[in-house]
Amino acid sequence: MSEMNTFEDAIRFAINHEEEEAKFYEGMAKRSTSEDQKKAMLAHADEEYDHKRRLEAILANKRLPVSSRITADPDMKVAEMLVVKDRGGNIGYEDALILAAKREKQASRFYRALADTAPNPELAEIFSFLAEQEAKHGKQIEQKYDDAQREG
Repeated sequence: MSEMNTFEDAIRFAINHEEEEAKFYEGMAKRSTSEDQKKAMLAHADEEYDHKRRLEAILANKRLPVSSRITADPDMKVAEMLVVKDRGGNIGYEDALILAAKREKQASRFYRALADTAPNPELAEIFSFLAEQEAKHGKQIEQKYDDAQREG
């Protein structure tokens, strides 16, 4: 990881991360075993691209929008208990959700660790915001997993 000492460094890092996550979801869509799964993965990709656009706007404005600050519960216990089954090239919807939830949890923890060790309050605020966004996304994915379990 490159050194992040400035506001711009932190936001650029986050923008790159969100783009990587969007591409991950696009890749999962290509591996989907159903049209519904493909649509869900592409919707997650769209959310990550939305995060990227919001971060780009933050970079342009050089501040966090107050309306975007949320309080999210980062305790995603379901993601800790689940195991992704390797099925080769294609991946089932529930397995895709498990993998996605784990990635979101990992991203939230990563951003939280960066917030806790940030060299100044401005960077801490940025990374806390990102950790909350990833935690919220993870909770949404876990809810989809729970719904799929009830339906299945």
